[in-house]
Amino acid sequence: MTFGNKKGDGNDDGINNNNSRISKKGVLLTCIIVAAILCASFVVWLLPSENVPNQGISNMTVTFMDPNATLISTKSQFILLQSELQNQINNKSQLNEVENNTEFSSLIDASIDQNNELMLSLLNGNPDQTLMPDYLNLMREMKNYSLYLSDLKNQTSK
Repeated sequence: MTFGNKKGDGNDDGINNNNSRISKKGVLLTCIIVAAILCASFVVWLLPSENVPNQGISNMTVTFMDPNATLISTKSQFILLQSELQNQINNKSQLNEVENNTEFSSLIDASIDQNNELMLSLLNGNPDQTLMPDYLNLMREMKNYSLYLSDLKNQTSK
């Protein structure tokens, strides 16, 4: 049993020269593929972004192509926002601690922001004439809820 380099077919280092040759065509093809991938990935950054609608308004506004889907989604998110805030109000009334006033005020601020985002997504829904009354009713509810939240915030800060 011997350890170390094996002496074989006349090569001092035991490496077969036929397997160690690097093809110039392979290297060139690999470089071209890598360059194409890099160029394609940077094209996204170089494209102009002024054709993107609503980019300056908000990052969180979701607009659907279907006005009915916009209405359904916005309404379900609005109901979820109302129920979540109502649960928090119920928890606050049970605790009735002064330290939670700042936390509760920040929760109301976040709810106002979320409600405003929902109103923006509703404004960008582009409804047809059949959906317009539903859009207006939901927008009225959201506006009234925003006023309610503002009043609630003012009562909490007193």
